[in-house]
Amino acid sequence: MTYHFRFGKSDMFCFSGVQYRPIEVTSDCVILERADEPGITEVFSHEELFSLVQTPEATFRPGYFDWSDRKLQSSVAFDALSVLDDKRKPQVLWRQAICDAYIDFEVRRLINRTEASFNEMKPQLEAEALRRDGEEFRNKGKRAGTDLRKLKFPCSKSVFNWVRTYQDSGYDPLSLIPKRHRSGNHGLRWCHETEAWISRVIETYADTQRPTKIAAIDATIAAIKKENERRRKTDEHPLHVPSVRAVRARLAQADPYYIHAKRYGIAAANKKFTLFETGVDVIAPMERVEMDECKLDIKSLLAATGILEHLAPERRVALEQGRRWICVAIDCATKSILALRISENPSADEAIRTLRDVYTDKTAIAQACDCESTWHQSGQIGLLAVDQGSAFASEAFQTAAKSLGIVLQFPPGGLPWLRGHIETFFRTLGHQLLPLLSGRTFFNPVERGDYPSEQLACLSDDDLIQVLITFVVDIYHNQPHGSLGGETPGDCWDRLVAVEGTPFTPDGHVMRKAFGRRFERQLRGDGVLFARTGYSCDALREAFLHSPERKVEICVDTRDLGWILVKVGGVWHAATANVSGLDGVSYEVLKEASRSLRLKFQNQAELNFPIIQRAISRISDTNRAAMIRSELTPFHVTDDEIRRNEKALHYSLRSAEEKLSSGAISRDPLADGLEISMSENQPEDPLPATDHQKPSRRSSWRFDDGE
Repeated sequence: MTYHFRFGKSDMFCFSGVQYRPIEVTSDCVILERADEPGITEVFSHEELFSLVQTPEATFRPGYFDWSDRKLQSSVAFDALSVLDDKRKPQVLWRQAICDAYIDFEVRRLINRTEASFNEMKPQLEAEALRRDGEEFRNKGKRAGTDLRKLKFPCSKSVFNWVRTYQDSGYDPLSLIPKRHRSGNHGLRWCHETEAWISRVIETYADTQRPTKIAAIDATIAAIKKENERRRKTDEHPLHVPSVRAVRARLAQADPYYIHAKRYGIAAANKKFTLFETGVDVIAPMERVEMDECKLDIKSLLAATGILEHLAPERRVALEQGRRWICVAIDCATKSILALRISENPSADEAIRTLRDVYTDKTAIAQACDCESTWHQSGQIGLLAVDQGSAFASEAFQTAAKSLGIVLQFPPGGLPWLRGHIETFFRTLGHQLLPLLSGRTFFNPVERGDYPSEQLACLSDDDLIQVLITFVVDIYHNQPHGSLGGETPGDCWDRLVAVEGTPFTPDGHVMRKAFGRRFERQLRGDGVLFARTGYSCDALREAFLHSPERKVEICVDTRDLGWILVKVGGVWHAATANVSGLDGVSYEVLKEASRSLRLKFQNQAELNFPIIQRAISRISDTNRAAMIRSELTPFHVTDDEIRRNEKALHYSLRSAEEKLSSGAISRDPLADGLEISMSENQPEDPLPATDHQKPSRRSSWRFDDGE
């Protein structure tokens, strides 16, 4: 596949501690200049940059050299929202929702930065903030008497401070992490009361009686004069009386949609100001992506992969039947499908997994489903439009999306054309694919009639995902699309990527922080264990020697066990596997290889890694394809299953030829360990290791093997 990415001159690459910034980008290569020594440049192809950024020694930070971003870096010790603790994550999301709601009101001239204006619009502001935060959707459907999380709405002073900090940081949510603010001069800079009185011209003009602009301006000035007369009687400071021209200028800044909706009604305003009837105007791939969930109009067998072939026909009838949900992401510019999964019910976890698939080349999935075409459409999302369902409004989904730098958009409900691309695909799926499958439920009971959906249901989850992926990759991507002028989505993607490029994908650190599985592990001399494999780095060795805390948090990408992230002293570090050959190996493949060796080597508690490598290579293509397809069904690996399977893996994976560090052997014996060979005549322990027995002493000395 040919990559072509676009960069800004304020972006930053860091390779092995050396910072670079792009100075020229062509279709073939990217020229990077060292930030510490201007004038020294290096040339990389787009493919080389993509591969380098996925390594643990590389990082990529868009907009790093912007002034607002550098200012934020000096005051915030976090680089991603997902690394915050569970107490501060919802606080940051809540503060950002308030700031976004307030800025929206301020842009529409519904509020200004005065206490009087804030108190006047406080109920509407709080309702809008709750909608943006997703609180009302998270609490929807809960039983009476359930304890609901309700945060006290802040005062005007707090909101003004948050908004200023938020804007100064370039609208980065990390700037809203709770902290003590410096004291300063919070005195008034202008007369808030005069501003509030002038702003009343908007409400006067936006009335159902539809007064003229001259009448609204005259009424506003007359009201200010009347207020001054009252103030003279009470010896209060009078307000400044604005000119007709000043009031007219304020009225000209009013939101046209708000004015029309108040004067003529919301339906009339929607009809006049509809901007999305023919789709959102986007020109570049991944500029805007839409994601949504839909319940399939087909009855299927809710069974795991491969179970049907082992059941008799009469047993298949007794299997549970139902309708699965699908979660789909589509690129608006090219109409290409970026991800597709099936699930039992909509959930934040399924939405996050779908989001994860958008960032990966899914050609292996297409091949596992016997597709002829590739499924290479992927990249960094610019704006993600989702509905207001509980899955997308959840804190977990918003945290993952915003950690990746995605701008989330929640179009109002009841306006399907605001997400017309994904709705159109669901309609295409219902009209082109579902009529070819048995067990349809049709669009409504009237259309269904006497069709026996339950009796004809025969597709398992594995069959269903294979049919859906085949339709998307081999049919939908290769057939002419009406909104593309007859061009196919696949051809449109390749053409626009060659011209516009796609935003550069996040590095491996950001991807693991956003999508990784979190676990807690005991610190050992060889680092930490996951899936019976040791992972180590300099920070772990230092912590083992000097830190009193013996437990660390790890973050694992189950699709690539070559390296993980470990949290030491509040900072995340990359820890590589103590054995080579795990790059690109998924947890499912490693589990299957270990299972196949369990009976053959049941008397051994530890295997040299080459044995595992040969077992991995022996896994048939058919089995690999089945494991890949199962990841897109409700039978994928969960965190609880990983915890159960770690003991069932049975073997510890070590290599006598490899040390804990990937670098050269140092003079310090504590850094690399000492090799101690056991006597050749010493008999092996014939008893297998169990969870209740300590494993036999290994042939290589480690820190935690004793004095």
